[in-house]
Amino acid sequence: MTPCFCRNENCMQNINWFLDQDIPKGGYVRILAELLLWEERLGKTRITTTEGLTTSMELHRGWTIASSSWNSLRKRWFDREQELITVIQEQTKRTEEKEEARYRSPTWSILRALQKINKNKKFEGEAIMSAPPFFQSAGRGDLKFWGEDDGPTVLIDVAFITA
Repeated sequence: MTPCFCRNENCMQNINWFLDQDIPKGGYVRILAELLLWEERLGKTRITTTEGLTTSMELHRGWTIASSSWNSLRKRWFDREQELITVIQEQTKRTEEKEEARYRSPTWSILRALQKINKNKKFEGEAIMSAPPFFQSAGRGDLKFWGEDDGPTVLIDVAFITA
């Protein structure tokens, strides 16, 4: 049994909730004693997700990104998952090279602030796995990540930042 460290007198412990049951008011947190591993195959590509990270296990197209990014991108690239796997691999390699050159991506709080200035709808310039999902459209150069909006844009110029 996992001990409850909750100091709230309403804390419930040692209770298993199932998907067909009502979730307690206020939600709940389940602490597991063992690691969960989710594995799936997309064509010949094996994808695993564990501890918040998703990894492509393919030898020449391998990468690891945040599982939240993978799940968001996968919904946006529906029926183009093999293309997405390749794009992520290429973008991961590019990102690693930029990070070795001391480039750091702006935080999402900064990007949200920039978004509010002109009610920007489009984001341009980062890698696909780090593009903030709160923009209506995003891309880099000729590669469109998602969306169709050509409105006001937040542009991250990597060449300027790393100079």
